[in-house]
This record gives sequence, structure tokens and C-alpha cells, in this order.
Amino acid sequence: MTTFPFPPGSPAPLAPSTSIRRALLFLLICAPIWAVPNLLGVGHPIVLVAAVVALSHLFLRYEGRSLAVLGLDASWRRLGQLVAGFVAGALLIVMIALVMRLALPFPWAWNPRFSVGMAAWSLLWLLCGNAVEELVFRGYSFERLIAGWGHWQAQLFTALLFAVFHVVNGWPWQVALLGTTVGSLLFGLVFVRWRSVPAAAGVHAAVNWTRDLLLTDPPTVKTLLAPLSPRPWTAGEQLSTMLLMDGAFLLVCIALAISIKRRRLSAAQSG
Repeated sequence: MTTFPFPPGSPAPLAPSTSIRRALLFLLICAPIWAVPNLLGVGHPIVLVAAVVALSHLFLRYEGRSLAVLGLDASWRRLGQLVAGFVAGALLIVMIALVMRLALPFPWAWNPRFSVGMAAWSLLWLLCGNAVEELVFRGYSFERLIAGWGHWQAQLFTALLFAVFHVVNGWPWQVALLGTTVGSLLFGLVFVRWRSVPAAAGVHAAVNWTRDLLLTDPPTVKTLLAPLSPRPWTAGEQLSTMLLMDGAFLLVCIALAISIKRRRLSAAQSG
């Protein structure tokens, strides 16, 4: 079983069954967010960010721990992790877009309807909205599931729940099952590698925002440059595009998994 090391002076680790129960309780309390997303009309998602951070704080305080466990302590280091995650996520989509430009038989063009203001508003919205998703799915509940079940079991459970969340939000189940589960794996590995919800939220927001900026067809006012197809995409083009994106995500996941394993082996040898 893969668990997080406990620093000196921290409370004794909970029993696996207790960790799992608390993770499930946390997810149950957050169910109005992920299971019935239209139930809470709170305006801007920053309200939910504050609410889920407060809930995470209550659960951690009950266990004698702090928000630093999730990387949510206020510090320049955490801000740096958010920015670094955003830059890394944006670069990933830029590289995918470059490959797609060579692979797709469509012309690419700048969008004359592009609005800097709408793109900036979209970025702010995604940073807050995706932060809510990371707090719910890769925050306290994920950390407790890892402690109770192990890393990969927690990843599988969280990825399936993340897919359900997207189906409830109107995504086709095929896309949710393939696309969002790979994304969940990536964001989960980022959290495990840096023990930081801000890092995972940065990657998540960057992936969504840069995808809207470069890969949306037909383009919207948030799209700067994109492939322009004079006809509907064929099933083969859609499949190859999805496989390309998922393949790139999986390569990054493999690199992160190797990095995590090496760090743990190094820590075990030094200990």
C-alpha cells in the first residue's frame, strides 16, 4: 500500500477503515457540488472555493492537522506551485496543438472574433471552478483514500467519480470515461508528486483554458487560433485526435509516476 509519510510530531495515522470513512463522508457533504451541480446557485465559483477550503480545514483540524497537508497554507511557495502547474499544463496543450496541426487535414487560422476580455474572464472562472474540482476530488478525500486504500486504488475510484461528475454536467459518457479519467490520473499524480492542490489546480485550469484558446472547432470568442474544418470531423479524425491527446497525457503520467517512485525509493534508502 502506498501512503504518505507522516512528518515528526504529527498525529498518529488513522486506521485505513477510518480514513476511508472520512473520505466518503467528505465526498458526501460535497455531493451537491459534484452529483447535483445545478443545485447550488452561488454565482462565481470562488464562493465554493472558500466553502470547500473551510470544510477541508474542519476535517483536518479534527485530526490535529493543518491545511499545509494539502498545500493550502498561504505562502509564496504554494503560489509558485500554482503558477508552475499552470505553465506546465499550458505547455502540454501547446505541444499537442503543434502535433495536431501537422496531423489534421484542416487549415489553421487566427480568429478575428477573439476577445481578450472574454479570454481573461474565462481564465479567472476556470482557475476558481477547477480549483473547486481539485479541492473536492484531489484534496482531502483523495489524501484520505490514499491512506486507506493505497495510491492506485484511490486514483481509480476518484477517476470514476470524476467521470460521473462530468456525465452529470452533460458530457457524453464515452468522452467522460476516456478523457476525464486520464485527466484525473494526471491531476492526481501532480498532487501526489508535490503534495499540493494548488499545483493540480494550476495544471487543470491551464489545460482547459489553453484548449479553448487553441483547439476549439468551431471557434468561440475565447479561441485565438484553431483548426477550421469546412466539414464535420469524421469518426476517424475524432478518434485519432482523442487518442493523441490521451496519449500525450499518459506519457506525462508515466513520467510523473516514475518520478514519484524514485523519490520514494530515495527517501526509503536515506531513512
